[in-house]
Amino acid sequence: MTGVVTTDVDTGLGDVYEATVRAVWQALRIEHPVPDVGFSDPEMVASWLKGSVGRRLDAVIEARYWSEGRREPDAESLLHAWLYFEGGMPVNLHGRGDQLLLAKEKPYRSTDMDEHGEIRVGPARHPSVLSGFIGARLTDGAVILGHDGDTVSAGIVLRFEKGDLVVGTLGDKWVLAVGSVPSAAAHYWAVQPFVHGSRG
Repeated sequence: MTGVVTTDVDTGLGDVYEATVRAVWQALRIEHPVPDVGFSDPEMVASWLKGSVGRRLDAVIEARYWSEGRREPDAESLLHAWLYFEGGMPVNLHGRGDQLLLAKEKPYRSTDMDEHGEIRVGPARHPSVLSGFIGARLTDGAVILGHDGDTVSAGIVLRFEKGDLVVGTLGDKWVLAVGSVPSAAAHYWAVQPFVHGSRG
């Protein structure tokens, strides 16, 4: 017997883009090592943050969805991002539902999907929020827990010399902010103590 289960879903524009991309890749038999897995355990994320403190963010690579030569604003068009801290492997940031997954891997290539648009993979540039922290040194970091409690990370706060960068995912939508956690996410998120104890 086959059953149908329904759930409440908050599908955003980014989800539609990613689903379209994956469907076209599958139809064209294009294989990309897009992470469906990674680490999201708060202790593992905190450990990665501790190991990254003191390092400069040398580069950020972004994968964004473009259609007819245009893309949506910052968080809406972002599919994946890779952070390059000096001396370390690139770390991919991938949102899935209310969970931020981190994976140590290199970016995939840009893909032209004909009438379905394209995925452009390249260096983060202004006005991207992530581009504003390239060249800055990480001084501390904190894990953000979501409404599921302490089982998975919903995001991270990266504290640089020039300010805080908030990166997370909420309801399948990216949250990118400079400074504090945006009010729209604050109700669902709990920022944990900074890994090196600097004041929040």
